[in-house]
Amino acid sequence: MNQRIKIIWWCVLGTLLISAAVRMLLPVKSPVTIDQSEENRQIVVYITGAVEHPGLQHLPIDARLNDALKEAELTADADLDSLNPAQKLKDGQKIVIPTKTDSEDASDPAAGNVSGGTVGGGTNSSSASSGKVNVNTAGLSELDTIPGIGPAIAQRIIDYRTQNGLFTDPEDIQSVSGIGPKKYEQMQAYITIGP
Repeated sequence: MNQRIKIIWWCVLGTLLISAAVRMLLPVKSPVTIDQSEENRQIVVYITGAVEHPGLQHLPIDARLNDALKEAELTADADLDSLNPAQKLKDGQKIVIPTKTDSEDASDPAAGNVSGGTVGGGTNSSSASSGKVNVNTAGLSELDTIPGIGPAIAQRIIDYRTQNGLFTDPEDIQSVSGIGPKKYEQMQAYITIGP
């Protein structure tokens, strides 16, 4: 019986040693990691208007309007003064580059308005014929005319717009520090995001 225990003991020990050796020699299954760094990600914007190469553009995720303008190549009659080249772009955004004649056209009071994420040109007049102020294109003095908005909040709106891009819905203005539901209710009838 003593001999039998020794044989079982050696079999168990041999099995453990063989399984340990096999585990060391086989490759270890490591989890697969996908490199999704910001350098590899892109946004797609559509640019049209006074450009040589209108159409879709694939740009880095942190692209500015100036990057899109360089790729599209402006025409000679493009009105760059009505645009903000430092503006951050968003995926799926439409960019309309106005011509100088579009900007000077007095019969279109809504020239230069921004709608649904569209960057437009024109003069700094962002009040449409409805009397509403376009919060995507209005300057400090125009924003200051909205009830409940003073110079400080008007500047915050401009800063927010510069850092985060255009408002795609009038209610998005509540993301600006100092504008809550009550203030939005007060100003809602006086603002727009497009023509």
